[in-house]
Amino acid sequence: MSITAYKVEAVGHDRTGEDYGYVNIMYRYGNKQSCLRPDQCEKIEVMWADESVYGPPAPGSKVGDFIQTWLMGSWDCGVFTHREIAQRLMDTFTGLKIKELAWFENPREKTLKNGKPRTRRAKWLPDREVDLVYLYSDRYLDARNPSPSETDFFTVTRMDAWGVSTWFMCTPEAAGKLIAMDYDNLAVKETTIVG
Repeated sequence: MSITAYKVEAVGHDRTGEDYGYVNIMYRYGNKQSCLRPDQCEKIEVMWADESVYGPPAPGSKVGDFIQTWLMGSWDCGVFTHREIAQRLMDTFTGLKIKELAWFENPREKTLKNGKPRTRRAKWLPDREVDLVYLYSDRYLDARNPSPSETDFFTVTRMDAWGVSTWFMCTPEAAGKLIAMDYDNLAVKETTIVG
């Protein structure tokens, strides 16, 4: 079986694909395992990413409507966005929830890669304060045996040799409305997930 819907994801560039100067976010690393599913953890532990999703150089400091995640895990159930954008989308569409973030300092904020103390503020830190949340769907559809979607947004799951993979998706009707909202740093693309 398979499911065809619209995959929704944050991208680290502007609409033209020419400006890559946007901040990236990453899950906290160290001895801490990230939550497998957003609904199974109290808060998502994150920090600003000191590396770009697209490789060197480091990401820029501009804050987009949506924030791309560096080194996503196998669980990709949603997107990082501003609280007011998340609220507007939750007021417009069904199947969406917010998860609060717990912020941690990236060790590279104070120390250079060579171990020396940083004398200036890192260029990859955001240029302004932002109130971000994780916007996701806890409505799960199995790609091997999909049932009709009862909500505008949902998470498609598939078990394979690498474990469980997920995609944050929406119906064609919701995709049309979302594209018309004209947000920066958001890609909405028709995708078929084979179960």
